Amino acid sequence: MQDVPPICRSEFLRSLAGASGRAQEEGSHLGLLLIDITNLAQINHYHGYQTGDLVLKSTYDQLLSISKLPDSIYRMGDHRFAFILPELGNPAFIALAINKVSRVLEQALYVDSHLVSADVKVGVAVNREGKHDELSMLALAELSLALVKRGGGHRMQDFLGEQKDSDVTDHQLEQRFAQALQDNEFELYFQPKVNLRSGHVGSAEALLRWLPENSDPVSPEVVVGLADDAGKAYELTKWVVHSALRQAKPWCQGPDGGIALNLQASLVSNPDLPVLIKDALVIWGVEAERLTIEITESAIIEDKESGFNNLLKLKEMGINLSIDDFGTGYSSLSYFKHIPAAELKIDRSFVAKMLEDPQDLELVKIMITIAHQFSLKVVAEGVEDLETLRALMILDCDYAQGYYFSRPLPRQEFEAWVEQWPGLPEL
Repeated sequence: MQDVPPICRSEFLRSLAGASGRAQEEGSHLGLLLIDITNLAQINHYHGYQTGDLVLKSTYDQLLSISKLPDSIYRMGDHRFAFILPELGNPAFIALAINKVSRVLEQALYVDSHLVSADVKVGVAVNREGKHDELSMLALAELSLALVKRGGGHRMQDFLGEQKDSDVTDHQLEQRFAQALQDNEFELYFQPKVNLRSGHVGSAEALLRWLPENSDPVSPEVVVGLADDAGKAYELTKWVVHSALRQAKPWCQGPDGGIALNLQASLVSNPDLPVLIKDALVIWGVEAERLTIEITESAIIEDKESGFNNLLKLKEMGINLSIDDFGTGYSSLSYFKHIPAAELKIDRSFVAKMLEDPQDLELVKIMITIAHQFSLKVVAEGVEDLETLRALMILDCDYAQGYYFSRPLPRQEFEAWVEQWPGLPEL
């Protein structure tokens, strides 16, 4: 058993507060690095937790060897470390520290004769002359790390300690997100999924909404990004799964009843995902075949092996899998042939223009034909007018969603809409 460094967030914040105070008294510059091992979950999954523990211990030991200062290196999360750099002679010197840390930690680690590559991302903040408190400094470093994890690079203001108003807004939003998750402030809206053969509506897609008090709504894409950046993707998904199954249980008992959930890309390969969903189904008494999990093509490609293994486990449980936004990712017949899906969702970008653009119409025809060849049901997204709906019915599409039927609605409004649904128009 490895002597894994404990998570010491409180101790870290005390040390950072002390260092910020000294920097303010002395008028010196203080640096902070946040080091994130982004693929630790995959290392644990493929090589075992003992190997993951070795990676954590090795990371901690190597950071200590770089720093050589007391009270400067802390483990502050499952796969995140903090490195406090006091008395920087020049704020830009922080770039040298980043290069050294990245160079040392990104070297492949040999563990028990296995080559294990740790994917390391580094966020940075510079507190010029101690002008910021420890929480503001941490927020700056977390924003920098979030940008790097999204595929961006370090910005000049990161090195120079020059803060922009937009950065403050981002920090505030991140802090509000964490509080909203803790206080259960999110909502689910439901958009009907219409069966184009029977005309019935018993199924819906659950869509996340965040409507902060005294503020503009925050888009689902931003919420998912905030969850990923904060390391809270699993917690947010757990809330969505349980909330959706709890609210949808009444209509899931009907003949066409069901609920569809979107699964963010970062969780498709998470080894804990099947257990999370299985437990939620048991707790809320919903049959597995009533649940559809929607995943994007890119989410599968991101970690093909472990992603496919997870999807197979979900399928074996009886859960339906849907390929979301089909046609916008890495569509290839070879991968499409093997994916354990039951449904394909044609992206709204094709559906919206299919009556105006002959190429889009042909693509929609081809997608429907291929999906049916592989015994998949087809859902058309973004249906906004009667003419498009009729064209999809003629093309033998199975289901449709869109504003022609209804925008996403809170649960009670959705249930009222279903009660008043008049059925499909005649062709």
